[in-house]
Amino acid sequence: MLAAAAVLLVSLTACSSQQPADCGKAAPTGRASDLIAAKGSVHGEPAATFPTPLRTSTTERTIVDPGHGAPLQNGQAIRADLSIYNGTTGQLLPRSAYGAPEGTLSLTIGQTVAGISRGLVCARPGAKVAIAVSPKDGVNDKKTSLVVVVDVRKAFLQRANGAPQPHQPGMPKVVLAPNGAPGITVPKTKAPTKLQIADLKKGDGATVKRGDHVVVQYTGVLWKDGTVFDSTWTGNGATTLVADKATASSGSSGGVIAGFADAMIGAKVGSQVLAVVPPSKGYGAQGSGAIPANATLVFVVDILGIQ
Repeated sequence: MLAAAAVLLVSLTACSSQQPADCGKAAPTGRASDLIAAKGSVHGEPAATFPTPLRTSTTERTIVDPGHGAPLQNGQAIRADLSIYNGTTGQLLPRSAYGAPEGTLSLTIGQTVAGISRGLVCARPGAKVAIAVSPKDGVNDKKTSLVVVVDVRKAFLQRANGAPQPHQPGMPKVVLAPNGAPGITVPKTKAPTKLQIADLKKGDGATVKRGDHVVVQYTGVLWKDGTVFDSTWTGNGATTLVADKATASSGSSGGVIAGFADAMIGAKVGSQVLAVVPPSKGYGAQGSGAIPANATLVFVVDILGIQ
């Protein structure tokens, strides 16, 4: 249990099964979660107490402080502080660095530990949530329940909410599903040789600068035949990318292909950006995975926030 907990804060963004974006699928309030007393300011470390051993066969959650704003949904990115306890012994396991902005954790609901995701679905920004996580919804220990207290510091947009912009002639056409996922139709014309960027929606939030860590949803298709090669909308939701060109020296620390970086830099939060990326600003002659050599790429990117 301790070994698993030691890496829990690091692994909170690891993928888990995606929970439906439905408040009816949120963890219910129950006897176990009601036994968790999480006192203290929503902006400070909680003084959590509960009787031990605390065990639950199903994940439960109690909203200690309600917060405000729109309910959080599956696939939505947030920043939060967490305290995690062994439900059997009461021992404090990992805890984020309360009070330090850089210490809060970036989580995407549906991509983190299943019990934490179920506890956060349909909570609100600013809420303090006490979660009794069942063993099956926790980490590798199949016998021990976890007690988790989450303070939701910030919630990012669920989808771009800027003002719609006119279609630019010659650019791909985009239609949106009810949940905001884009469908992209590529023109039956020769691919452009230069990077083309257009706003589909123009937001009024903060402007993305080079090097920012940007919360996005995106879909990418091949210009050649419109095949989708990547999409966060069909995965586990929003992700965070560095608004800068990846280099050999950057390794895994961040950066994306040059055309994607250029599409993000200068955009405002709330915008939806359409980018046509030629091979010279994409994956070039080498290609990558499902992307063939010398492919022109089309991206639709929702700019949801800056961390």
